[in-house]
Amino acid sequence: MTNKHRNSDSKSERTDEISHSPTSHSASASHQSDITKDEDERGSVGPELPYSPFSTRTKAMIVIITALTGLVSPLSANMYYPSIQVVRDDLNTTQSAVTWTVTAFVLGMAVFPLLWSNLSDRFGRKIVYITSMLVFTCGSIGCALSKSLTALIISRIIQAAGSSAVQGSGAGTISDIYPREQRGTALGIYYLGPLLGPCLGPLIGGYIGEDVGWRWVFWVLTIWGGVMMLLAIFVLPETHRRIVSKKHRIQQVNIPPRLSLKENNPLLDLTTAKYPVVALTLFHFSMIFGTYFANATGQPLAYENIYGLSQGTSGLCFLASGVGCIIGSTCGGRATDLLLIRKKRILLERASQRCEDGKSQQQQPTDIKVPAETRLEAMWIGTMLFLCGIIIGGWLIDKHLSLAAVLVMQFCIGTGMAFTFQSLGGYLIDMFPTMPARITGVQNFWRSIWGAVIVQVFPTMLDNIGWGWAYTIMFFLTLASFVGIMVVVFEGEKLRARYGPRSTL
Repeated sequence: MTNKHRNSDSKSERTDEISHSPTSHSASASHQSDITKDEDERGSVGPELPYSPFSTRTKAMIVIITALTGLVSPLSANMYYPSIQVVRDDLNTTQSAVTWTVTAFVLGMAVFPLLWSNLSDRFGRKIVYITSMLVFTCGSIGCALSKSLTALIISRIIQAAGSSAVQGSGAGTISDIYPREQRGTALGIYYLGPLLGPCLGPLIGGYIGEDVGWRWVFWVLTIWGGVMMLLAIFVLPETHRRIVSKKHRIQQVNIPPRLSLKENNPLLDLTTAKYPVVALTLFHFSMIFGTYFANATGQPLAYENIYGLSQGTSGLCFLASGVGCIIGSTCGGRATDLLLIRKKRILLERASQRCEDGKSQQQQPTDIKVPAETRLEAMWIGTMLFLCGIIIGGWLIDKHLSLAAVLVMQFCIGTGMAFTFQSLGGYLIDMFPTMPARITGVQNFWRSIWGAVIVQVFPTMLDNIGWGWAYTIMFFLTLASFVGIMVVVFEGEKLRARYGPRSTL
């Protein structure tokens, strides 16, 4: 909770905001004076001060560059899928062995964002983008030149190390420049990059691998990484709120304290899962992502082996889920913002009415704080779409039924997954407003770990129990996590009050 006091050197009323970092309370306390009024109260140190010093056009440019950089990681994972069987034959290995080139990449995507997110919170976003894209470019060159499976796996790990940085830092960048009630829309645009990768990757990679060979898949990624690095160097400004606040007069809100190297420990970030609401949110995040990832890796097999499509044509089928991701991401992000605005208006009206009735003389409408769980109120729409797409689509493939119907279900899967991601991602950031990059790195860790597991076992499931029952198992796993997140929707505020984290929003 916040403790209000008067600053004798300022006309404005200031508020200390308790940091949600899982590190020691002393580190947070030493920086309480750096963090002021809740961002919902525009102009916390004067109405003339902006939340961010950047113009609307510059902020749009930042979001676009961040989204394009965020596209690197899923493109690297998914452009490679259509060529896996060709790689297996070219390197003279087995299907189970070549699958490790996928698993190693996914594990890298799980672990490395924790490190990058902490570095970005300590040293800034810009240097992390530049360094990570350099690492990614080097890894892509290594993949293109690999002559053995071992060399390819090592290069894929390096590639994952570089490409995964934006998984956490990107959300931090969005939180740097947009206040709470605009953040969902901006996150919806940013997530288009990471979410479109699984759709565009197989399409682009399929035609490249079919026409000029699998090594050119990695040469194209090398070029992409180089372009993103140049944009980070010459175009992308530094957005970190602590660094920006030293150069510009902005609202002193949600500014992360500068932690020591000991306190800036990625492993400590993982302890945020001790809170029940965080654990349930991460559980649903992981099940949605794992199921979506397994579906993405299995679709080329269905299109080519069951429906008889070519490698390139099967990639076109991913456009169905791609269009769904665009709709789900943009609509889902905007929906969460509108829910916050609507909820705040209702609470303000109720507070004003109590004041008029004389029931609460000390209640001030500006003291209203909208619960973080408000972002989750429409999430069920996305999850139900996703679940319908999974269960129906799996059995359509199992029975070799209409390809058109399968593509409709893929559209539902893409729409539902993207819509759900906006709600869950925004909710976590609202609970930890001073560590947006790090909490995003945490959710990326847990969902990627589960993604790596499901990628390894999913082919075996298809071989042993078939498409229908494999998708049914994933359906019930996701349904179980949905029940958990609905507990958060209805009881999350009470759970946070009792077990933490106690949001200051």
